[in-house]
Amino acid sequence: MEEPGICGLGVKADMAARKEIPGREARTGPPDGQQDSECSRNKEKTLGKEVLLLMQALNTLSTPEEKLAALCKKYADLLEESRNVQKQMKILQKKQAQIVKEKVHLQSEHSKAILARSKLESLCRELQRHNKTLKEENMQQAREEEERRKEATAHFQITLNEIQAQLEQHDIHNAKLRQENIELGEKLKKLIEQYALREEVL
Repeated sequence: MEEPGICGLGVKADMAARKEIPGREARTGPPDGQQDSECSRNKEKTLGKEVLLLMQALNTLSTPEEKLAALCKKYADLLEESRNVQKQMKILQKKQAQIVKEKVHLQSEHSKAILARSKLESLCRELQRHNKTLKEENMQQAREEEERRKEATAHFQITLNEIQAQLEQHDIHNAKLRQENIELGEKLKKLIEQYALREEVL
C-alpha cells in the first residue's frame, strides 16, 4: 500500500530541499571537538529539520522509483558534499597544524624576548648601580681634592706670610745696616780729617 501523499521528487522539489537544508553550502569548517551540550541539542534539532524537509520533498513524488531516484540523488549529493567537507577539513587541519607550529614558534620567540628583556633589565640595574658607585667615588674624590686644595692654599698663604714677614725684617735690618754704615762713614771721615789736621800740626 502506497504511503499517502508521497509523490515524485522533481527538480523544483530537490532545489527547495537544498535551499531549506541549513548548513549545506556554509558547512566548510571541521568540528572543533569542544561543543557543549547546548550545541549538541541544536545539532539534533537541525538534523531533525533536514529529515523533515527531505520527507516533505519525498511526499511530492508519485512513484517509488522516483522516490528511490531522489534518495539516490540525495545520497550522491550528500556523498559529494561529505567528500568536499573532508577535503576542506584536511586543508583546515594543515592550516591548523601550521598555525600551531607558528604559535609554538612565536611562544618560543616570546620566551626568548622575555629572557632577553630580563637580562637587559638586570644589566641596566647593574649599570645604574655601577654609575651610582662611580658618582659617589667621584664626589668623594672631589671633596678630598677640595680639602687638599684648601690645605695647600692655606699652607701656601702661611708660607707667603712668613716670607713677607722675613722680607720686612730684612728690610728693617738692611735699613739699620745702611744707617750704621752712614754713621761709620761719617765717623771715618771725621777721623781722616782729624788725622789730616794732626799731620799738618806735626
